Amino acid sequence: MIQHIIFDCDGVLIDSEILSFAVDEKLLPDYGVKITASELARDFGGVTYGEMIAALNTRFSADIDAVSYQERCEAELARTFQTDLQAIAGIPDLLTKLSVPIALASGSDLARLDQCLRLTSLEGFFEDRVFSAEQVARGKPAPDVFLLAASSCGWMPEKCLVIEDSPYGIVAAKAAGMQSVGFLGGAHRSDADADILRDAGAEYVAGNSAELHGYLHGLGLISA
Repeated sequence: MIQHIIFDCDGVLIDSEILSFAVDEKLLPDYGVKITASELARDFGGVTYGEMIAALNTRFSADIDAVSYQERCEAELARTFQTDLQAIAGIPDLLTKLSVPIALASGSDLARLDQCLRLTSLEGFFEDRVFSAEQVARGKPAPDVFLLAASSCGWMPEKCLVIEDSPYGIVAAKAAGMQSVGFLGGAHRSDADADILRDAGAEYVAGNSAELHGYLHGLGLISA
């Protein structure tokens, strides 16, 4: 029986992925890498900057320094987020209706998570139950950040349900011994991505917040 929910952040709570990958599409040609935002979303949603850059360096025979690239992207994103970042439609209302404890486990660093939650007025839902891949040895698709969230909150992994928008996150949840729901409500996702999430191991794929609400209600995790 599910007793706790662990949310990913980017692309699940906040519509940040479409903004983030647009910045990558803009900056990467400076390093000899030409790739579209939609391709980046398909291939690297849910992974850390370091993992994405390592893969791009191999694919394009590039030599991008992940640390300096992340610093440049984060500076650009911080400006973009101030004006354009929003919570995904229906998510704030859903969070108010949940009847079980929740946490957040993300590949983003803690400073960015703090900024994003404040800008979208979601910080009060999670308080100190916010966890980042920077706190563990391995990012998604490794299960580390989900296991950190569960252990820190005193939860049993098998009683946790993970909400994720990326196949890497779904694989990480499965490796952690948790059930998972794929979510397509972010602007970077389309209905065609449902099979990717199912193939990764998602028990259910919700196309938007209303479908997610209905699924969670069916599990008895929504109070109204």
